[in-house]
Amino acid sequence: MNDVLKEKIQLILVKNRINIILIMGAMGILLLSAEDLLPKDKKVISEEFTASQYQQEMEAQLESLLSMVNGAGKVKVMITLEGGKENIYAWQEKKSVDEKSNTDSSDDSFTKRETYENEIVMVTNGSEKTALIEKTMEPVVQGVVVVCQGADDIKVISDITNAVSVALNVTSNRICVIKMH
Repeated sequence: MNDVLKEKIQLILVKNRINIILIMGAMGILLLSAEDLLPKDKKVISEEFTASQYQQEMEAQLESLLSMVNGAGKVKVMITLEGGKENIYAWQEKKSVDEKSNTDSSDDSFTKRETYENEIVMVTNGSEKTALIEKTMEPVVQGVVVVCQGADDIKVISDITNAVSVALNVTSNRICVIKMH
């Protein structure tokens, strides 16, 4: 039955190949032109996280993950962060060279002066000018405390420590797993 269905689909595709290609092309053109129909005044909403929100989100995700560890039971997580979110801006270097030869003196001396200027690259978006962000560095995890019901079992402690270490790229000496009362 499965082979018959495959053969029918292949037969339809072979017979209607040109129609399918034309329909896909028309859909592509429609999608490209649909951008012109959207209002241009709308601003793009970006998700900006504060360090506190980032910390809470990471704790929630880690709690969800660690609660699935066999034998862990109920889990609470606390993460400490070093610093906050940091934007690295794009810089443009301008170099100017000023060369002069001294024709007044008899030794035919030559002077060359190079100056460098660095400035942040600015991007214009409508009437707004903003600095171009090259990359954003998230806060660095300094330590993790995990409190769970199953922490009296050394296997559970080991599994949780390994999971946290891999998930957050933190060494095991920065992870503490303790028993929940």
